[in-house]
Amino acid sequence: MNAPETAKARQQGWQASLNITLERRGLKTVMSELHHFGPLRVQRPFYPEGLTSHIYLLHPPGGVVGGDGLNIRIHAREKAHGLFTTPGATKFYRSAGATAVAVQQLRVSAGSALEWFPQENIFFPGARVKMNTRVDIEPGAVFMGWEISCLGRPVNSDYFRHGEVDACFSVYRDDRPFLIERLRVIRPEHLNATSGLRNYPMQGLFVATGADDTSLDDARLLLEQAQAALPAALPAGITLLDDMLVLRVLGDSTEKIQSLMIPVWQMLRRHVLKKEAVIPRIWNT
Repeated sequence: MNAPETAKARQQGWQASLNITLERRGLKTVMSELHHFGPLRVQRPFYPEGLTSHIYLLHPPGGVVGGDGLNIRIHAREKAHGLFTTPGATKFYRSAGATAVAVQQLRVSAGSALEWFPQENIFFPGARVKMNTRVDIEPGAVFMGWEISCLGRPVNSDYFRHGEVDACFSVYRDDRPFLIERLRVIRPEHLNATSGLRNYPMQGLFVATGADDTSLDDARLLLEQAQAALPAALPAGITLLDDMLVLRVLGDSTEKIQSLMIPVWQMLRRHVLKKEAVIPRIWNT
């Protein structure tokens, strides 16, 4: 790429896409299709638990600015089982005016399982971001995943007093909307409203299919136990929609939010997938 082309790309923002298809071959889940464009990559799959493929999504630039676009598509075909995570947070930096766009489309075919556990999204003050995560689940498929959002950098007392975040997380079954969660912050009062974030800079959402009344009771007990281990309890609630368990948490650190979500995931792993949860190695680094 010559200098004029480079300048034009930077002015319009870097565009990146990643398309992955998972299939079961023998005793392993493999990436039967992998197409990437721009700065989105994956590491080679890890197999710490046999069939299940642990895959790390990589964004080498380390951050997203106004005008950038990220598009991730993942399809788990029948009998495949993949777990996706990231080595670190996705950072959306202050914008000079343009909007950064992130689109994540996850499809889970009948008889397959997909686990989606990226690290948190950090929206720097002044960021302008539109994010859309859509999960399409076929009958008999299992999905477990979370989305964690941090407004500003609370550790540095750098609060999200200006900027715009419009994030949607939706689950569809048979192409019909089943769950639609929306986080829209365009004014400071959205951060402290009773129906907003209640002065907490972070929001976490965890969803899992295959749950029932027993797993709901177990999840509530685990949540109580995890809350008791924190210096102060966080606003959190669990709902069961048909067979989908939904856990929502407000907090001030990723570690605290994950400490409430991970035990619930581990229990559901045993209950739904009949497998012990294996923590991705990169979470321990």
